[in-house]
Amino acid sequence: MATRRAALLGALALPLPALATATQDKVRLVVPFAAGGTNDEVMRVLAEAASRHLGRPIEVENLPGRHGVRAIAGLASAPPDGRLIAQLPVAALRMALLAQLPFEVPRDVTPILGVAGGAFGAIAAAGRFPGGWAGFLAEAREKPGTLSYGSAGLNSTGHLTMARLLLREGVRAVHVPFRGAALAVQALAAGDVEVTAGPIRIGALVEAGQAEWLHVWTATRLARWPAAPTLRELGYRLTVTAPFGIVAPPGLPAATGAALHDAFRAAMATEAFRAVLAEHDMTEDYRDGAAYGAFLAQQARAEEMLIGRLGLQP
Repeated sequence: MATRRAALLGALALPLPALATATQDKVRLVVPFAAGGTNDEVMRVLAEAASRHLGRPIEVENLPGRHGVRAIAGLASAPPDGRLIAQLPVAALRMALLAQLPFEVPRDVTPILGVAGGAFGAIAAAGRFPGGWAGFLAEAREKPGTLSYGSAGLNSTGHLTMARLLLREGVRAVHVPFRGAALAVQALAAGDVEVTAGPIRIGALVEAGQAEWLHVWTATRLARWPAAPTLRELGYRLTVTAPFGIVAPPGLPAATGAALHDAFRAAMATEAFRAVLAEHDMTEDYRDGAAYGAFLAQQARAEEMLIGRLGLQP
């Protein structure tokens, strides 16, 4: 185990001195996204509520990059004393597999609980495809390899979900990765791509009247955009919400894990947390530690199969 941890840390060359200086009465919650974003806001509301139940301050520390792999790697050598925990986006599993890092779940972390999942979907310029998704597919079949779709980056959730849909339909379109969803939306507005797929915040262009939803990837229609069909309604047995949860270093004592679980579970029931989820079109995806660990292991196997099926590269 020590060798595995050393290999993971060495592969990422992490500068984590700040994480090692936590005082005994403080918990550091690493959020692998930039400050001010949707995930950061949600986790800060959750941490504030959880700290009241835990009786200890929970301080959010942003460590963006590598889709969460950097944050999780920081747990590998941390003492399992409950002073350091991290948000785990499911994309971290995919990125670790693509980079062939010696990271496995749940062996290399202690799952605390599953929290929520964000909404995703795909948009096109208003009026571009009168038949919606069916119209896009029809044109893609007539002009194979000429239509394009943008995403928040190579191997992102938007990229992979669109690739899965196109593979099933047997049509070809060009993927154009951008450095974030905002740039992908700008490209759609400028007419540089026909479709943009990504987190639900791309819907700002729909609200501005410049775009329309081809589909959303939640289990049911979204209250904010009731006319947008789900993938299930379009005949796909697929729901994509990019779930995330909270994990701790491996070997965390059961009592410590239980205390953290109970504090965050109580925080999830607060009005403030439910309100911030609704504001960002997120859905609760609670699982206790054991169920969350089983989910992560299953998801890692599914990601491995998807990587092979789509021929993904790092």
